[in-house]
Amino acid sequence: MYRENEIPSFLKPDGVDDRARWTEQSLRYRMLNGEHRPDVQKTIQGMFGREFVGELNQQVDLSRNSFKMIWQQLSTAYIQPPEASAHNDAGDQADLSSIITPRLWPQRQTADLWTLAIRESLFRLDWHADQGVQYRPVSPDVVVCSALPNQPDKPGRVQEYRRRVKSNGQAVWTVETWDIMGPTPSFMIEELDQMGKQRADVTREFMPELEPGAYPYLDREGQPILPYVLIHAEVAPRLWSYTAGTELVNGSLRLAAFWTYWGDSYLSASHPQRWALDVTTRAGDTKNIGGKSVDLIPVNHKSILVFRSDGPTGGSLGQYQPAMNPLEGAAALREFEQGLAVYAGLNPSDLQITGAQSGYAIVVSQAGKRRQSKRSEPARRMADQDILATAARLANAYEGTDLPEEAGAYAVRYPGVGESIEERKAKAEIVKAELEMGLISRVEAYRRLNPEIQDEAEIMERLINATRLEGIVRKVAEAEDRAAEAEAAKSIEPIN
Repeated sequence: MYRENEIPSFLKPDGVDDRARWTEQSLRYRMLNGEHRPDVQKTIQGMFGREFVGELNQQVDLSRNSFKMIWQQLSTAYIQPPEASAHNDAGDQADLSSIITPRLWPQRQTADLWTLAIRESLFRLDWHADQGVQYRPVSPDVVVCSALPNQPDKPGRVQEYRRRVKSNGQAVWTVETWDIMGPTPSFMIEELDQMGKQRADVTREFMPELEPGAYPYLDREGQPILPYVLIHAEVAPRLWSYTAGTELVNGSLRLAAFWTYWGDSYLSASHPQRWALDVTTRAGDTKNIGGKSVDLIPVNHKSILVFRSDGPTGGSLGQYQPAMNPLEGAAALREFEQGLAVYAGLNPSDLQITGAQSGYAIVVSQAGKRRQSKRSEPARRMADQDILATAARLANAYEGTDLPEEAGAYAVRYPGVGESIEERKAKAEIVKAELEMGLISRVEAYRRLNPEIQDEAEIMERLINATRLEGIVRKVAEAEDRAAEAEAAKSIEPIN
């Protein structure tokens, strides 16, 4: 987690739209962090009668979180670090070690998961004299943004609600405002009172080195730097798309409520119910369980139960069949769960269930992961380019480096999702058949089998080296064969 605890209920933005956005985004944040028990309990209250709600809410099943499971499987872009490069004015490869720190890509992995699941997230950049450029992901349900006039998908003003610790050790909630939209950039840290209504300027207390009215970050040209990058799940001409995918959110909460009911039914309704009519037994005991007296008959494999009829016509013993079939109920819930995957952009063919994973209804195939990664890659690349360009402006201004400051100067290549053994074997057979029929060249065949390498000159060099190596190996093998034949001939003695 990247905040100490949940935002207090009294801390709400002023705008109605921002309040609605915070509500939806906070719910998704809680579901990603396993903090959604109250939300499942609320769902149970809306689905079941009062006589059932109390008991079900005591045993909420949070083990099946489809929302989290789907997005965790699809957030694969930063499992292996991307390759980022840029060239300086002289055309030489730029040294990016000052901005690509060991914490950058791991932090982007967290932000990428938030971006896919919540639809947006933010990335905060800071510069410290002893540490250089620092990065921090920010969940979108603690910020209020205003878009730049000519760039509706990029913020020009950001307010972040942060919990800070004062010099006396007191923890307080603050609002940190960065604004570069006006003629003069502005920055302020305000402390909120216990009800979130009154604000007090505490900028000097938390940043005593900053001159009154000054803006913290200016580039080497004196222009203000907004230390936030808004990351989108998909390219769109707006700041927020927080309502996209609400079907998966609501469906996952209902599914948790269903599994809670299934667990309760498994304990209380999946076994035959015995009954006795006009029959008593001389055995038995009364125990206090949970404050209630319960009649029990302790038995084992050596017990002999003796019953006595209480009625003139004789008594009866019997049993009702189980009111629930656990396997059929679980199968129905898994089918419901698979139907939710479509709201994450998955197709039925993107899902798979293997023997080792049969306990989980939604397992995304490698092909499905690749398709989703390609779908979100344009927005992801634009965000990474903005992050690197912003970091370069900070490093150039405060470290004296000379890195490109335009986002388009940075090339970012993602490793991509690997193919399964079966997928690679099938592709190799197809490529081999097309190559033998003369439908494709060796260069095209190599490119298809190694999509991470697209430069034709590099492919030609690799093929030439491979051909040369094959020739050397073939000559060595032929020489060894001739040597073996000669040695064999020497060992054969002539017959007189």
